[in-house]
Amino acid sequence: MIPTMTYFKTALSAPALHFKRLRLAEPVLCNGEIVVRRTFSAIESEIKVEGRHFLLYLPLKQEYQYNIEQLEITAQERSRGPLIENHILGEELTLYSSLGHKQHLDVILQEVPSGMMLKEAVNHYRADDLKAAIRKMKERMDAIGFRHNNLIPTNIVICDSGIARPLRYWYAEWELYSDNDISQLLDFIEQNCFNKSDEALSHLSVQDCEGEYRAKPTKHNGITRLCKGHRYGFVDSDGRQITPYIYSWASDFCEGRAIVAKNNKMGVINSKGRKVISVIYKHIEFDIETGIFTATNDRFRYLFDYDGDLIKRTVLAEEDQNGVNVGV
Repeated sequence: MIPTMTYFKTALSAPALHFKRLRLAEPVLCNGEIVVRRTFSAIESEIKVEGRHFLLYLPLKQEYQYNIEQLEITAQERSRGPLIENHILGEELTLYSSLGHKQHLDVILQEVPSGMMLKEAVNHYRADDLKAAIRKMKERMDAIGFRHNNLIPTNIVICDSGIARPLRYWYAEWELYSDNDISQLLDFIEQNCFNKSDEALSHLSVQDCEGEYRAKPTKHNGITRLCKGHRYGFVDSDGRQITPYIYSWASDFCEGRAIVAKNNKMGVINSKGRKVISVIYKHIEFDIETGIFTATNDRFRYLFDYDGDLIKRTVLAEEDQNGVNVGV
């Protein structure tokens, strides 16, 4: 089952039935309706949880989630970055098909600081102040090698403090030297600001508040996933190493299994660190309800049981080989 905007909107309309930790989420409404957007990379909406405002993402491809995780790890290591912390909630969302089949999906929360989007800020603040905020944001991003790659007015929030911060990192990357292109943002400000009646961003030159990022290891069933030097490994509840830091990505343990990635290939390990499914596949998913793993490469789809024994191999449909219908 591939998630759709309709499914996502249904889940948001009754969060207590579809979410684990976001049962009390309140969707942000526009003209009384829940607003759900779909891009190439994700289905997106806006929610409020205990008065805090978040963007809620449902990644449509697992590589986008991997990218977010890698960005967060590097942000933590580089400390005072210009980013907004993401929260990846594993198996947070449960969707039901018309036949009653369940699908458990990861979602990503990205907190929206108190302020307004640039597309709205141009109606309230002076052009010179907004340009200065954007240039300062660019300096911060360039200084730590963060390249956003999608700097458009709808992806920039102007905080109440006067700080400009970027949202939506799907296409971002870390580089040794970065030069973010802000020309589109500056042109947008120039074309839309009316300086005569606009306010000043009074805090712009007064404070330079950047959130600090600290690594937060995740622990599941007594096993902790850690990252060291951009590589993942696991330790047990006593701190003993289960696996060395050899994986480019790793999921948390679920039902005694973890999906891992190395050299752009994926596999599965058990709680002893032993390979259950070889790290040779392009993509792997786990169905917690059936205990079955689905793995794919360029030609075939494989079904493995919990112990890693092959159940079935089928030829990928033409649309899957072309990447059209390969979703979460």
